[in-house]
Amino acid sequence: MKIKLGLIFLFILINSFYAQKSSVQIKVDDEEVLLPAMDKYGLSFIPVKSLEEILGGQTLYNSSAKKIEIKFPSYIVKFTLNNQFMVVTSQKDGKQEIIQIPVATLPGKDDILIPLRYTAGILSKSSGRKITLPGVEEMIAESKEESRETEVEIKNEIPEEENKEEVEIAENEKNVTTKENVNYDISSIRFDVKANGTLIRLNSSKTFNKFSQSISDGKLFLNIVGLTLNEDKINSTEPSGLIKKISAKNQESNSRIEFLLDEGYSTSEAIKEKNGKELLITVHNKIFSGTASAKDIERWKFDTIILDAGHGGKDPGAIGINGAKEKDINLAITLKLGELIEKNLEDVKVIYTRASDKFVELYKRGKIANEKNGNLFISIHCNSTKQKPTHLNGFEVYLLRPGRTREAIEIAQMENSVIKYEDNPKRYQELTDENFILVTMAHSSFMKYSENFADLLTKQFEGNNDLQSGGVKQAGFYVLVGASMPSVLVESGYLSNKKNAAYLSSKEGQSDVAESVFNAIKKFKENYDKDLNGK
Repeated sequence: MKIKLGLIFLFILINSFYAQKSSVQIKVDDEEVLLPAMDKYGLSFIPVKSLEEILGGQTLYNSSAKKIEIKFPSYIVKFTLNNQFMVVTSQKDGKQEIIQIPVATLPGKDDILIPLRYTAGILSKSSGRKITLPGVEEMIAESKEESRETEVEIKNEIPEEENKEEVEIAENEKNVTTKENVNYDISSIRFDVKANGTLIRLNSSKTFNKFSQSISDGKLFLNIVGLTLNEDKINSTEPSGLIKKISAKNQESNSRIEFLLDEGYSTSEAIKEKNGKELLITVHNKIFSGTASAKDIERWKFDTIILDAGHGGKDPGAIGINGAKEKDINLAITLKLGELIEKNLEDVKVIYTRASDKFVELYKRGKIANEKNGNLFISIHCNSTKQKPTHLNGFEVYLLRPGRTREAIEIAQMENSVIKYEDNPKRYQELTDENFILVTMAHSSFMKYSENFADLLTKQFEGNNDLQSGGVKQAGFYVLVGASMPSVLVESGYLSNKKNAAYLSSKEGQSDVAESVFNAIKKFKENYDKDLNGK
């Protein structure tokens, strides 16, 4: 009773801070509780601080870094504002796991709002409390890392009429049999084998609205809600690549496909195409098998870093509010960073895509990185906005994935606009969702390391009083597409912000940024070497 009264008071107190007031009822163990919430994207976002009492955790909010953590006896879970990554740290051995959720967190009053649907499982595992959501029988995170399930629900802005016509069967389509499929939603499945994994394509006469996928015990499980499939047709399709066997089955109005995986798989992810009627699932290869030979270890040894100073030559990049050119600041930071690496990491070679004020085409930067067998690719840039001055400030790290926020997409478009200076800008493939999943496959083996390095970078800037840490984000940068290795793009600050521009134009500021990036590299190399040697 005491807990319930406390929760009611907490609900009234916190709920008053949000304009779009709502609430959500959940069950913790066997007790029903009411949480304050804000509804957005068809999801319930809840304040992290509202979980303190009901889950037995302790929260700590860092207003300058825009981060909040909730500490449990066995785990610490950290969230960053406007970010899709959560960091789970074991209290026992300090081991960290970075988990991506489908939507970014939202701002609250001295708090951060998190999507309940996508975080309940890991919070349950971390707190040791059973969390049950409305309409969901149970949401408890799997104990095995590879069996984590990601559920995606996408709401259509424009309702589409159900296509009740029979799907036409192409005579030369080897993956499709001649059996009529008029009564089934999912009509075909196809496998595309790539160098870094296998792409699975599912086509439907209706929109894929809700689906989930997970890997466990050598199998990929795909659950699709509200759609049926032609079992005979799917099961008779010849598997290829990392897929050894298919088993498809309808469960009333839902369907489930089990894929038996071949050795060498690592992770999987799913993306719904823009038309909503095609689902793309990737099964990624491993970068390290865990039993690497001496030859493999020598091949993958961390001994080369590619440093890419953004823009250059006829491409000035952004022009600061103080008149500074982005290309000059990028180069200064890059050269200082290279000096630190060469001085302190004697076994690591530094390769510059440019070491002077010259123009280098984007595709050549990735080509240089690959030819030199780089182990890490870092592209140094400065941010800016069209309107100057701006209140936006701080350091941000970007990974190669489709942009999920308007700001991230605009930044990528700005950085990608450099191709207008090139002789053949048409060489760059438009980064549609489908192209992105293929690009992601080329990077999938390295994504774990890219994410780890990005997290290490943001930690280095949490204590910087001049540059606020903007966290880890994702967008489509052409310069990252070509580099087949762990890679990030760094936006070191906003040249449209007076304070940032002055700081980044100074030798002191440039040295600070270079030193912070170097410290992250040093820690990353330690982690990389441990993974490679199986420690």
